[in-house]
Amino acid sequence: MTRQFEVFQNPAQHSRANAPFVIVLQSHYLDAIDTVVVAPLIRPNLLEPDGVLSLLIDLDGEIFTAAIALLTNMDTKRLSSVVGDLHHYEDDIRRALDRLFTGF
Repeated sequence: MTRQFEVFQNPAQHSRANAPFVIVLQSHYLDAIDTVVVAPLIRPNLLEPDGVLSLLIDLDGEIFTAAIALLTNMDTKRLSSVVGDLHHYEDDIRRALDRLFTGF
């Protein structure tokens, strides 16, 4: 089961150099479908975090920008092993998702 806020290696080889990881945004309670909503973790020199829709994230000592507005869906079979967990950023991520979907 893929759990919310887990981090996986980006399975898209063409974008992996700039966005090496993706974070799962979708609830793990929706495991009946074969896709999951993710957002890329982008190298901060390529996307400066604005603190609203793009957040500065520390993943095991390496800094990335979580580009919440660049979310996409992905087949869960493309996500292999978990490389990290960002539950400690849950409040920030939820605020960014609220801003994205409600404007507030």
